Amino acid sequence: MTLLSILLGFALEYFSGSFDRFRNYDWFDGYFNWLETRCRPYPLWDGTVGVLLTLALPLIVLLLLSYFLGKIFIGLPFLLAILVFVYSLGPNMNVLLNNYAQALEGNIIEDIAVIEDRLNLRSQPHDYNDTVTISAILLRSHEYIFGVVFWFIILGMPGALIYCLTAELDRRFGGVHGGYATAVHELRNILMWPSARLLAIGFALSGSLVDTLEAWRKVEGDTFDLSQEVIVASGLGALQYEEQVSGDDDAETGAKAHYIQSIRETQALINRSLIIWLTALGFLTIGGILS
Repeated sequence: MTLLSILLGFALEYFSGSFDRFRNYDWFDGYFNWLETRCRPYPLWDGTVGVLLTLALPLIVLLLLSYFLGKIFIGLPFLLAILVFVYSLGPNMNVLLNNYAQALEGNIIEDIAVIEDRLNLRSQPHDYNDTVTISAILLRSHEYIFGVVFWFIILGMPGALIYCLTAELDRRFGGVHGGYATAVHELRNILMWPSARLLAIGFALSGSLVDTLEAWRKVEGDTFDLSQEVIVASGLGALQYEEQVSGDDDAETGAKAHYIQSIRETQALINRSLIIWLTALGFLTIGGILS
């Protein structure tokens, strides 16, 4: 059922165009503000207990909803799981990157700015920094796709929701100091750790195996806070990427063409890695290891 839910979720996302307009987390912001106002006076709020409480209430509501839907009709929890999975996914990376490449080719500044904001890029006009952009795309692919898929496989729809809500909290508390912010960051690192390593394996199998493993080996350590470095290094290794050195003959049009080509190659790597993940999930399902 897990594989079927994931496949139907991706199919729903693909054939419907995009669910981005429905992925609104204003409710979570309002809920968090309400909860923080009432719990801030208590010392336990500013730490791990506060973070767990923040995530626990939406999960309890989700599980209760699934339970009561199951009382109405046995197939409704399955449909709810698909909807939660699709909701937990980030913006459609293929649509996002295709639109980005088209905006760059047409030099549509407004669209470029919007897409770069969604990719967490802050580039200047005509600043075609391949390394920064590829790194951002790799990290967003993990946040929007692979992390959600992994935790949906492990914990079902509660896992997918935990992952995406933790990502929302991490964005909210980025650069903020304090016990609550530290607990959010630590939980985010813990959730990223296994899926980041599996994504690196996916990159190795869908790109250059030797270069991926060598790049991964250089950054691997014993702490939970190296996951982003593992994703970026392994992805760049899989692409056999070498930073382009500008010269007198490196005209702007040539730099832009190389930049767009790098985006396309990164997009292809992500898609191949996702196919490998789903194939592995299929074998695990057939073998009875996963349901």
